[in-house]
Amino acid sequence: MRLSTHLRANAQDILAAWDAFAATLVQDGSMLDPVTLRDHAGEILAAIADELDRPPVAVMPPTAPDATTDEGPSEELESAAETHADTRMVSGFAIDAMITEYRAFRTNVVRLWLDAGGGRDQPRDMEDLVRFHAAMDQAIAESVSRYTDQTRKSTELFIGILGHDIRNPLGTISMSAQYLVRSGKLAASAAETIINSVVRINSVIEHVVDFTRVQSEGMMPIKPVPGDLALQFAKVLAETRVRYPRSLLRLESTGDFTGFWDEGRMGQLLSNLLANALTHGSPDEPVTVRLWENAEGVAFSVHNRGTPIPLQEQQLIFRPLVRGMAPGQGERRESSGLGLGLFICQEIVRAHGGSLDVISTAADGTRFTVHLPRSVPKPRA
Repeated sequence: MRLSTHLRANAQDILAAWDAFAATLVQDGSMLDPVTLRDHAGEILAAIADELDRPPVAVMPPTAPDATTDEGPSEELESAAETHADTRMVSGFAIDAMITEYRAFRTNVVRLWLDAGGGRDQPRDMEDLVRFHAAMDQAIAESVSRYTDQTRKSTELFIGILGHDIRNPLGTISMSAQYLVRSGKLAASAAETIINSVVRINSVIEHVVDFTRVQSEGMMPIKPVPGDLALQFAKVLAETRVRYPRSLLRLESTGDFTGFWDEGRMGQLLSNLLANALTHGSPDEPVTVRLWENAEGVAFSVHNRGTPIPLQEQQLIFRPLVRGMAPGQGERRESSGLGLGLFICQEIVRAHGGSLDVISTAADGTRFTVHLPRSVPKPRA
C-alpha cells in the first residue's frame, strides 16, 4: 500500500493516536478539550498525503546553474502547520511540547503503515518514506518558525508596554517631586529619596527590556556613530556624582578616544559598572575609571576596593539572573537587583566587538576591564 493511500484510508486512526498523545501533554495545569486537541492535525495529514502524491523533483547536478532538489512546501502544508502553531501557542503549549507532538505523530504513522503491510515494495516504499520524513520535517520547520515569530511579536509588545506604560508614570512622579520642592511644599531631602527610587525603578525596567531584547534578537541592538569616549564618560561620571554625592569618583585618561560607538549604550555600560562598584565596594574608598589606548583600539577599567568576588563567582557574574553571594557586604548590597546589570554590560561590549573581564583579589580590589575596537563592528550572522 502506498503511504499516501494509507494516510487517507486510515486518517481517523492516525488522528485518534495524535489526540491521545496530545491529551497527555497537560498545559497550564489543565487538560484540553477534544476540539482543541485535534485543531488542524487533519489538514496537516491531508497536506502531507498530497505532498507524497506530487511528482518527485528531479535531482540536478550540484554544478548546474538551475540545480534544485526541493520546490519547497505546498501552500496547504505551510498554512496548516502555521495554524497548528498558532492554536498550540494560544492553548498554552510550549514549543518543545509541540515538537514532541510531531515526533509521536511521525512514529504512529510509520508504525500503523508497517502494521498494514507497508514497506514490502522496498524501492518504492523507501522513496515514500524518505519523502514522508521530508514533509514532516518541513511541517515542523513551518510550525517552529511561526511559533518563534509569534513569540518575537509578543516580546516586542511586552517591551513597548514596559517602556511606555511604566516609564511615563515614573516621569510624572519625578517631575511632581521636583515641583513640590520648588514650591516649598516638600523638603529637598525627602524629594531626593523619591527621585532616587524612580531612578532605580527605571534602571530595573531598562535591564528587563534589554534582557528581553537580547533573548529575542540574539544581540544587543546598537547604532554606532563617531564620538569621543572620554567626553561621554565624563558626562556619565557627572550624573553619577549627583546620584551618589557621598562617593568619591575619579576619571583618568590620556590619549585619543575617538571611534565609532553607540554613545547611549556606552553610557549605560559605564553607569552599570559604576553602580556595581559603588554598591559592592568599600564606601570609604574611591572608585576609579581609567581610559587608555592600545594597538587594537581603546580600553577602560572600573576599579573599586572592598570584599573581593570569590573566584568561583567570577565565572558566573556575567550570566543573566545571577547575583553574587559574597559575605560581608552589609548594607552596601542591593538585594532588589535582578542580576541583569553585568549581563547587559557584557552584551553591550559584545555588540561593539569588544571583550569584558574581571579580576578581583583582596590585595588589589576588583577591576572590570573593557577592550573595544575603534571601528564599526561587523554584522554577525
